[in-house]
Amino acid sequence: MQTWQTILLAFGGNAALLAVLAYIGKALLEKILARDTTRFVSDLKAKSDAAVEHLKSDLKAKSDTAVEHLKSDLQLRTIEHQVRFSRLHEKRASVITDLYGHLVETLWEAESFLSPMQWVGEPSKKEKHGTTLNQLAIFYRYFDKHRIYLPETLCTSLESLLLKVRSHVIHFGVYVQLDEAGLPDHARQQKDEAWNKGWEAINTEIPPARKRLEDEFRSLLGGLSNPLLKLGDTTNRLDPSP
Repeated sequence: MQTWQTILLAFGGNAALLAVLAYIGKALLEKILARDTTRFVSDLKAKSDAAVEHLKSDLKAKSDTAVEHLKSDLQLRTIEHQVRFSRLHEKRASVITDLYGHLVETLWEAESFLSPMQWVGEPSKKEKHGTTLNQLAIFYRYFDKHRIYLPETLCTSLESLLLKVRSHVIHFGVYVQLDEAGLPDHARQQKDEAWNKGWEAINTEIPPARKRLEDEFRSLLGGLSNPLLKLGDTTNRLDPSP
């Protein structure tokens, strides 16, 4: 009889054999399960780590792409902003140039009309009066249509100068339209007073106001070299009083 059979018989025969086999089987199964569990956990961890790394890499790639798109969009918007303001400032410079031209021509006509000197061959005062009023209208129409490009202080100063010149031209022009020979003495005296006041204003009040306007125009044109200068920002502000 073999040794293991002797041992089994010693422990009770077949019943003992089944018990031992069951114990051995249970221990072997637990060992196999433990090994497989360890391997499963290890494989799961490896797959999880790989998935996490893949996710991180994917998120980084998407983030980098989004950042590049954002940079590109910001650069494009910056260029569009600069182009838009560059065109706006070009328009503003053009308006200032044309407006100053109208202002100078208006003052020339007013000065010629109010001047006490009349050269041979010149148009009559009556004709000059009509020409001056037309020039005042041209100046104001252009100014009113383009005042959106100018600071409010400059608009106020221009209007103040325009009204002052217009007032003297109209006041003296009333008498110019009348027949000189038919004017009574008091009317002739009033005409001379209106003429003298207008000529005095052209020589004493208008030049300082014009100088302030010229300084403001130069300030605006100098500021246009900065493409990000806000509309209405100026280095100097005009005193609206003439």
